[in-house]
Amino acid sequence: MESSSPRRMDRKKENTQRKIIAVSVELFNQFGLDSVTMEQIADVADIARGTLYNYFPSKEAIINAYLQQSFQDRNEDRVAKLRDLPDTRARLTAVFTDLVEGVRRQKQIFESFMVYRMKNVLSFHPVPEAEQSGLSLLIHEIIRLGQAAGELRADLPQTMLEGLFEYALIAAIQPFYLEPETFDPQKAIAQSVDLFIRGAQS
Repeated sequence: MESSSPRRMDRKKENTQRKIIAVSVELFNQFGLDSVTMEQIADVADIARGTLYNYFPSKEAIINAYLQQSFQDRNEDRVAKLRDLPDTRARLTAVFTDLVEGVRRQKQIFESFMVYRMKNVLSFHPVPEAEQSGLSLLIHEIIRLGQAAGELRADLPQTMLEGLFEYALIAAIQPFYLEPETFDPQKAIAQSVDLFIRGAQS
């Protein structure tokens, strides 16, 4: 009985977290990110406000968890597909295309996610493993495969290559926010992939 109790508590925590995320995303999509408050989320999720803040300190943290969950749910399949692609350029193009499509579907949510993510990057503190998104795992795999094939430099720190990936991704997405009417996703992705390859190639 004692050994099953912690497992029940873990399941309860996970269920509560998933409920908060599901309620929040539904509210964000319905009313807009800026219009929804943490108090609203707690009310609709039927939990105490203190409980909500114990799980997530901000709306941005909820969005980060939502996208982290989304990536992790599909990560095994994504990694397998990456390994089947012929080279780093093809892998980057596939991941960037997937992300740009997500941005176009959920513009506000992805904007908040990228701002939250860049704050972590620019804080110069490593992101705790528990807060790393499935995207981080994909970045690691792309770099690992590229270095193993001799396509990417092995003399640079992993963090530098990851940072280059992050900025190339922002370069691909930024035109959509600045000029959505003239945004050409294929062109933006090709330019950003080229930016990463030229900076990181062996």
